[in-house]
Amino acid sequence: MKKLLIIGAGGQIPRFLIPMLKEQTDLELTLFGRQAKELSYPDVIKISGNAGNLSDLTNVMQGQDAIYMNFDNKKITNIVIEAMHLTGIKRIIQAGVLSVYGEVAEPFAQWNSRMMGGNIAKERGNEVLEESDLDYTYMRMTWLYNGERRDYVASPKGEKFLGAQITRRAISQYVIDNLTGKRNDIKESIGLWEPGSEGKSKPAWY
Repeated sequence: MKKLLIIGAGGQIPRFLIPMLKEQTDLELTLFGRQAKELSYPDVIKISGNAGNLSDLTNVMQGQDAIYMNFDNKKITNIVIEAMHLTGIKRIIQAGVLSVYGEVAEPFAQWNSRMMGGNIAKERGNEVLEESDLDYTYMRMTWLYNGERRDYVASPKGEKFLGAQITRRAISQYVIDNLTGKRNDIKESIGLWEPGSEGKSKPAWY
């Protein structure tokens, strides 16, 4: 793998992911988003465009080996999948949400449900990725913060979701571990949380 496309590159996770990718890999990075050309990262390709536009996506995907998608929207995920089929890309890692299966355990489940406005998150990318022929990894991320820790628990689909928080650096490390072969969570929906945050009723900062 040589080239990685980051869709939604102006988001908060890429602020950590992009520098960490440059530290730990030799991947050629292409940043894509509505205002990608205005981003300040050096030594990367920046292309502004609309992730909901099939033509914009197929143009930016040409020659890429893998995709990191920094947001979770079922409608746009469908368009991304279509563009991947048109350009022959198989590998995608998507930043998603917890509770897409109603899998969050108590005591955290009650607080999380109240904050999210319902028990189960619907109309998410996992619904179409799981039906696709792609080599996807869907990240069910717990509540995020900007700490220094890079460790994570990776919980497969079917297990209870236990952890209340995780750093954006840890999410970035998980993405890198999958891109570099340290992990190989292909066709998997993975719950991600910080070790030690199990059994908490809410994130520490709330």
